[in-house]
Amino acid sequence: GALPALYVFLLRLHMPESIRYLLAKGRVDEAKAIVRDIERQLHLPERPFLDQLAPHRVQAEQVETPGFSALWAKGMRRRTVMLWLAWFGIVFSYYGIFMWLPSMVFAQGFAIVKTFEYVLIMTVAQLPGYYAAAYLVDVIGRRYTLGLFLLLSGVCSYFFGNAGDVSALLGWGAAMSFFNLGAWGVIYTYTPEQYPTAMRALGSGWAAGFGRIGGMIAPMLVGVMLASAFPMSGIFMMFAAVFVVISGTVLLLGRESKQQTLEELEQTLGVAEPSALRRE
Repeated sequence: GALPALYVFLLRLHMPESIRYLLAKGRVDEAKAIVRDIERQLHLPERPFLDQLAPHRVQAEQVETPGFSALWAKGMRRRTVMLWLAWFGIVFSYYGIFMWLPSMVFAQGFAIVKTFEYVLIMTVAQLPGYYAAAYLVDVIGRRYTLGLFLLLSGVCSYFFGNAGDVSALLGWGAAMSFFNLGAWGVIYTYTPEQYPTAMRALGSGWAAGFGRIGGMIAPMLVGVMLASAFPMSGIFMMFAAVFVVISGTVLLLGRESKQQTLEELEQTLGVAEPSALRRE
């Protein structure tokens, strides 16, 4: 169980540090070395840096690390609310559905062997969901991909809860799994793009942390509903409603970040994004 955690040491050895982080700390020479190394690996010609490096060494000493209140500052409040609700809904739905999915399928009268066979088929559909989302984020954008996948997750959840035969159960279950996990892939891309470098870890961490509250509530809630003989259609109607609400939240409050630089996405926070690595 713990062996995969050892992989983190390999990542630490071979993954380069964030260039923007290095610039924010005034470590300009290290940032330039990483950029040149990437250029060599991609067989790109080296180009000279613009002469904007010295101010960033001074700037690094003046920048203060933002605290929790920065998430609710002007220009940040709207995206923080959107991300917290999106994370809560996605994690709530995922753990509420998939932790209880074998039990709910078994309760429909299927044999235990068939139950796990059907759940496996539904789970395998998650993989193409990730790939489809990864493709669409650069075609129609992060916000629309996330909103669409969440909305379709809700539609599939509703019909899965009302499935009357095996083919419908498998079809809607696989589609629900496809779109649900695709949304996971998008939210991991979309979240850090909504915050400037100085508070990216802070904003992403709090959003994901708030989502985990949903991951704690949903399995207990579904367990209580099943123990109370609540119908499967009612349980999945609840999940469908959650998906539709957070889909609307993302589409209404979200801001598109497709093919935009972090400088273009920057909102006034008192923390400027470094531009020292612009090229001529």
